Amino acid sequence: MSEKVSFNEAMKKALHLGGTLFAVTAITGLLLGIVQDFTSAAILRAEQAARNEAFKAVLPDADNFESVEVKADDFVADVQKGTGKSGLAGWCISVNSKGYGGLVNFIVGVTKEGHVKAISILNHSETPGLGAKSTEPEFYTQFNDKDKLPLKVVKGAANASDEIAAISGATITSNAIVNGVNAAVDYWSKNLKGAE
Repeated sequence: MSEKVSFNEAMKKALHLGGTLFAVTAITGLLLGIVQDFTSAAILRAEQAARNEAFKAVLPDADNFESVEVKADDFVADVQKGTGKSGLAGWCISVNSKGYGGLVNFIVGVTKEGHVKAISILNHSETPGLGAKSTEPEFYTQFNDKDKLPLKVVKGAANASDEIAAISGATITSNAIVNGVNAAVDYWSKNLKGAE
Protein backbone atom coordinates (compact mmCIF):
# COMPACT_ATOMS: atom_id res chain seq x y z
CA MET A 1 0.00 0.00 0.00
CA SER A 2 2.87 2.39 0.79
CA GLU A 3 4.33 1.80 -2.67
CA LYS A 4 1.01 2.84 -4.19
CA VAL A 5 0.90 6.00 -2.08
CA SER A 6 4.45 6.81 -3.09
CA PHE A 7 3.58 6.24 -6.74
CA ASN A 8 0.48 8.44 -6.40
CA GLU A 9 2.50 11.14 -4.67
CA ALA A 10 5.16 10.95 -7.39
CA MET A 11 2.45 11.25 -10.05
CA LYS A 12 0.91 14.25 -8.27
CA LYS A 13 4.30 15.92 -8.04
CA ALA A 14 5.06 15.19 -11.70
CA LEU A 15 1.65 16.50 -12.78
CA HIS A 16 2.06 19.58 -10.59
CA LEU A 17 5.55 20.20 -11.98
CA GLY A 18 4.34 19.60 -15.56
CA GLY A 19 1.37 21.91 -15.05
CA THR A 20 3.59 24.64 -13.58
CA LEU A 21 6.08 24.29 -16.42
CA PHE A 22 3.25 24.42 -18.96
CA ALA A 23 1.79 27.56 -17.35
CA VAL A 24 5.17 29.32 -17.22
CA THR A 25 5.88 28.37 -20.85
CA ALA A 26 2.42 29.52 -22.00
CA ILE A 27 2.70 32.86 -20.18
CA THR A 28 6.26 33.40 -21.49
CA GLY A 29 5.16 32.56 -25.04
CA LEU A 30 2.21 34.93 -24.76
CA LEU A 31 4.44 37.75 -23.47
CA LEU A 32 7.01 37.15 -26.22
CA GLY A 33 4.22 37.21 -28.81
CA ILE A 34 2.92 40.52 -27.47
CA VAL A 35 6.42 42.05 -27.47
CA GLN A 36 7.05 40.73 -31.00
CA ASP A 37 3.76 42.22 -32.25
CA PHE A 38 4.57 45.55 -30.63
CA THR A 39 8.14 45.72 -31.95
CA SER A 40 7.31 44.44 -35.45
CA ALA A 41 4.68 47.17 -35.82
CA ALA A 42 7.23 49.78 -34.71
CA ILE A 43 9.82 48.36 -37.11
CA LEU A 44 7.34 48.46 -40.00
CA ARG A 45 6.47 52.08 -39.19
CA ALA A 46 10.17 53.01 -39.11
CA GLU A 47 10.82 51.22 -42.40
CA GLN A 48 7.86 52.96 -44.05
CA ALA A 49 9.03 56.35 -42.72
CA ALA A 50 12.50 55.67 -44.17
CA ARG A 51 10.95 54.71 -47.53
CA ASN A 52 8.82 57.87 -47.56
CA GLU A 53 11.92 59.98 -46.85
CA ALA A 54 13.75 58.18 -49.65
CA PHE A 55 10.84 58.81 -52.05
CA LYS A 56 11.01 62.52 -51.30
CA ALA A 57 14.83 62.54 -51.56
CA VAL A 58 14.90 60.92 -55.02
CA LEU A 59 11.90 62.82 -56.39
CA PRO A 60 11.80 66.18 -54.56
CA ASP A 61 9.16 67.69 -56.90
CA ALA A 62 6.61 65.10 -55.72
CA ASP A 63 4.35 65.60 -52.71
CA ASN A 64 2.23 62.47 -53.05
CA PHE A 65 3.23 58.90 -53.79
CA GLU A 66 0.86 56.20 -55.02
CA SER A 67 1.72 52.54 -55.39
CA VAL A 68 1.59 51.16 -58.94
CA GLU A 69 1.25 47.51 -59.89
CA VAL A 70 4.65 46.03 -60.74
CA LYS A 71 5.05 43.72 -63.72
CA ALA A 72 7.38 40.76 -63.16
CA ASP A 73 10.98 41.94 -63.22
CA ASP A 74 14.31 40.60 -61.95
CA PHE A 75 15.32 43.92 -60.36
CA VAL A 76 12.20 46.00 -59.68
CA ALA A 77 10.36 45.28 -56.42
CA ASP A 78 8.06 48.30 -56.09
CA VAL A 79 6.96 51.36 -58.07
CA GLN A 80 5.48 54.55 -56.67
CA LYS A 81 3.99 57.24 -58.90
CA GLY A 82 5.05 60.67 -57.63
CA THR A 83 2.85 63.70 -58.23
CA GLY A 84 3.31 67.33 -57.29
CA LYS A 85 1.72 70.72 -57.86
CA SER A 86 2.23 70.51 -61.62
CA GLY A 87 1.07 66.90 -62.01
CA LEU A 88 3.28 63.87 -62.61
CA ALA A 89 6.78 64.42 -61.22
CA GLY A 90 8.06 60.92 -61.99
CA TRP A 91 8.47 57.50 -60.49
CA CYS A 92 10.18 56.03 -57.43
CA ILE A 93 11.37 52.61 -58.50
CA SER A 94 12.54 50.28 -55.72
CA VAL A 95 15.30 47.97 -56.92
CA ASN A 96 17.01 44.88 -55.50
CA SER A 97 20.39 44.26 -57.08
CA LYS A 98 22.93 41.55 -56.22
CA GLY A 99 26.00 43.07 -54.59
CA TYR A 100 29.07 41.45 -53.08
CA GLY A 101 27.50 40.66 -49.69
CA GLY A 102 23.90 40.12 -50.80
CA LEU A 103 21.07 42.23 -52.14
CA VAL A 104 21.38 46.00 -52.24
CA ASN A 105 17.92 47.58 -51.92
CA PHE A 106 17.60 51.15 -53.14
CA ILE A 107 15.17 53.57 -54.73
CA VAL A 108 15.74 55.26 -58.07
CA GLY A 109 13.90 58.49 -58.83
CA VAL A 110 13.05 58.54 -62.53
CA THR A 111 11.56 61.70 -64.00
CA LYS A 112 8.62 61.60 -66.40
CA GLU A 113 11.18 62.15 -69.20
CA GLY A 114 13.12 59.03 -68.15
CA HIS A 115 16.10 60.74 -66.53
CA VAL A 116 17.59 59.63 -63.23
CA LYS A 117 16.87 62.30 -60.62
CA ALA A 118 18.66 60.63 -57.68
CA ILE A 119 19.04 57.35 -55.78
CA SER A 120 18.72 56.43 -52.12
CA ILE A 121 20.21 53.25 -50.65
CA LEU A 122 17.82 51.64 -48.13
CA ASN A 123 19.45 48.32 -47.14
CA HIS A 124 22.60 46.42 -47.97
CA SER A 125 24.92 43.70 -46.67
CA GLU A 126 28.07 45.08 -48.26
CA THR A 127 31.51 45.02 -46.64
CA PRO A 128 32.09 47.82 -44.11
CA GLY A 129 34.70 50.25 -45.40
CA LEU A 130 34.30 49.04 -48.99
CA GLY A 131 30.86 48.37 -50.52
CA ALA A 132 29.18 50.07 -47.58
CA LYS A 133 30.63 53.32 -48.95
CA SER A 134 27.74 53.22 -51.43
CA THR A 135 25.71 55.01 -48.74
CA GLU A 136 28.13 57.93 -48.68
CA PRO A 137 27.31 61.08 -50.71
CA GLU A 138 30.62 60.89 -52.62
CA PHE A 139 29.22 57.81 -54.37
CA TYR A 140 25.45 58.11 -54.57
CA THR A 141 25.34 61.79 -55.60
CA GLN A 142 27.06 60.77 -58.86
CA PHE A 143 23.63 59.57 -59.98
CA ASN A 144 21.95 62.96 -59.54
CA ASP A 145 20.33 64.35 -62.69
CA LYS A 146 21.70 61.75 -65.09
CA ASP A 147 20.12 61.96 -68.53
CA LYS A 148 22.70 60.10 -70.63
CA LEU A 149 21.84 56.46 -70.16
CA PRO A 150 22.65 53.63 -69.76
CA LEU A 151 25.27 54.34 -67.12
CA LYS A 152 28.55 52.47 -66.85
CA VAL A 153 31.11 51.98 -64.07
CA VAL A 154 34.66 53.21 -64.58
CA LYS A 155 37.73 52.82 -62.41
CA GLY A 156 39.20 56.17 -61.47
CA ALA A 157 37.48 59.47 -62.23
CA ALA A 158 34.24 59.66 -64.21
CA ASN A 159 34.90 61.91 -67.22
CA ALA A 160 31.70 61.47 -69.23
CA SER A 161 28.08 62.09 -68.26
CA ASP A 162 27.24 58.39 -68.57
CA GLU A 163 30.06 57.28 -66.25
CA ILE A 164 29.99 56.47 -62.54
CA ALA A 165 33.30 56.25 -60.67
CA ALA A 166 33.57 52.89 -58.91
CA ILE A 167 34.11 52.71 -55.18
CA SER A 168 37.76 51.78 -54.71
CA GLY A 169 37.93 48.09 -53.79
CA ALA A 170 34.19 47.61 -54.30
CA THR A 171 33.65 47.24 -58.04
CA ILE A 172 31.02 44.53 -57.53
CA THR A 173 28.91 46.84 -55.36
CA SER A 174 29.39 49.72 -57.79
CA ASN A 175 28.31 47.53 -60.71
CA ALA A 176 25.32 46.21 -58.74
CA ILE A 177 24.02 49.72 -58.16
CA VAL A 178 24.66 50.89 -61.72
CA ASN A 179 22.98 47.73 -63.06
CA GLY A 180 20.01 48.38 -60.78
CA VAL A 181 19.72 52.01 -61.93
CA ASN A 182 19.89 50.95 -65.58
CA ALA A 183 17.26 48.28 -64.88
CA ALA A 184 14.97 50.88 -63.28
CA VAL A 185 15.23 53.17 -66.30
CA ASP A 186 14.69 50.20 -68.63
CA TYR A 187 11.59 49.26 -66.60
CA TRP A 188 10.34 52.84 -66.92
CA SER A 189 10.92 52.75 -70.68
CA LYS A 190 8.99 49.49 -71.14
CA ASN A 191 6.17 49.97 -68.62
CA LEU A 192 5.76 53.59 -67.49
CA LYS A 193 6.86 55.83 -70.35
CA GLY A 194 3.99 58.08 -71.39
CA ALA A 195 1.81 57.08 -68.40
CA GLU A 196 0.17 59.85 -66.42
